[in-house]
Amino acid sequence: MNVPPTNADQDIDPASVFDAIDFGELRSVIVAVSGGSDSLALLCLLISYRAAQSTFPKIIAVTIDHGLRPESADEAHFVAGLCKTAGIEHRILNWDGPKPDTGLSAKARDVRYKLLCRAARDAGTDVILAGHTLDDQIETFVMRSARTGEGGSDRGLAGMALATLLDREVWLVRPLLDASREKLRDYLRARGIAWRDDPSNENPKYERVRIRKALRLVDSREMVCEIVEKANKRRALNDKVAEFLPDCVTIHHGIRAEVSRADLVLQEEGVQQLVVAILMATMGGQSYLPPVENCEKALEHICSQRLSGRITMNRCVLQLSKNKAVIYREMRSLPNIAVEPGEIAIWDGRYRIGNHTNKSIKIRATGILGLEFLGDVRPSNFHRPSTLSSPAVLLDGDIVDVPAFGNHGKLAEGISVTRHLALFDHILSGYDEMLAQSVAETFQLQGYKRSPVNQINKN
Repeated sequence: MNVPPTNADQDIDPASVFDAIDFGELRSVIVAVSGGSDSLALLCLLISYRAAQSTFPKIIAVTIDHGLRPESADEAHFVAGLCKTAGIEHRILNWDGPKPDTGLSAKARDVRYKLLCRAARDAGTDVILAGHTLDDQIETFVMRSARTGEGGSDRGLAGMALATLLDREVWLVRPLLDASREKLRDYLRARGIAWRDDPSNENPKYERVRIRKALRLVDSREMVCEIVEKANKRRALNDKVAEFLPDCVTIHHGIRAEVSRADLVLQEEGVQQLVVAILMATMGGQSYLPPVENCEKALEHICSQRLSGRITMNRCVLQLSKNKAVIYREMRSLPNIAVEPGEIAIWDGRYRIGNHTNKSIKIRATGILGLEFLGDVRPSNFHRPSTLSSPAVLLDGDIVDVPAFGNHGKLAEGISVTRHLALFDHILSGYDEMLAQSVAETFQLQGYKRSPVNQINKN
């Protein structure tokens, strides 16, 4: 793959694509390259950008072979050949094992990101570049619009963020969100670079393909403007909530949230809804925000004139007192799990359990037996209901720790239990980076890795 300067550079300036990304501290950078036009254009632009820099991290191209089509292995080796010609290191990672009968696209995406993150760890980097384009952004907007009912939250209509943090570890960066697919193909044509089309991209059984075909007959400029508007609205609301949380919300031992009713009532409706949504999601161990109608019911309860009372919603109990609302996990549908030696597991969406011993451990709700284990060693602000639904660690059938209140001296070395925020810890949209930092601060947890990208005005 030869990448000499051509007049195509006047159409897509590599500096405009990559200047917002801080490559300075990186030893290497992963580029996801499938062999299609989008990812090949990304790699080509990055090579051109590197040529203009005095120093630059090592570029490693990675192709994921999902093994779902007979042509996929050939496509991966096609990319390998291009990279060899360009002097770029290339790796092929395979999705081995059985494939699901349903939800194949979603599972393939999860596996792809998992393999890319593994490649990033192996390369000692925390940045992966992906070739999502403006076309992908518009398609995403249309699909999410169809799923957003009347009165529903429009946060998802901001589309894909320029950067997304995966598993608190690796930033997936999408530098081409402002570039159309056809413009990228023109860029490749001008350089004489061919690409491979995935036939599944023309299969109408997939929703995205049907929308893609329909969009060919539509002027999408208004959609682009709306995406930018929604992104700005999402960031602005996030900023207000991020400012509110540390001063007006208290998290006790990671298992109980208290919010000032008087302070919450003074906020605008959007702030009220997002605050309550975040607290229910984090206390309930959910990876998504509750429906808007549930948030409205919760707010009606919290902002009422009642001095007491409780409701359950989204796996949470919302308990009122005169000055505050208390939110905690209800004692229902709490899992019992085993964590084998060398494994890491998530319990109830709320705790990350690492077992680096040579024995299996079990995690279950604290319950009455856990209260007996705690005995009289309880903090002054001990809250029985939220403690009952918190996790307990069992070794050889006996409770050895109730992690919400710290180690009682019996937890075996090699067992780690940390608070997990399912809402952000697996996938954190760059739009929500500052909001997530505020939530982590409120929980007194380690902050999230800072984005390598200046995302403002890039979407």
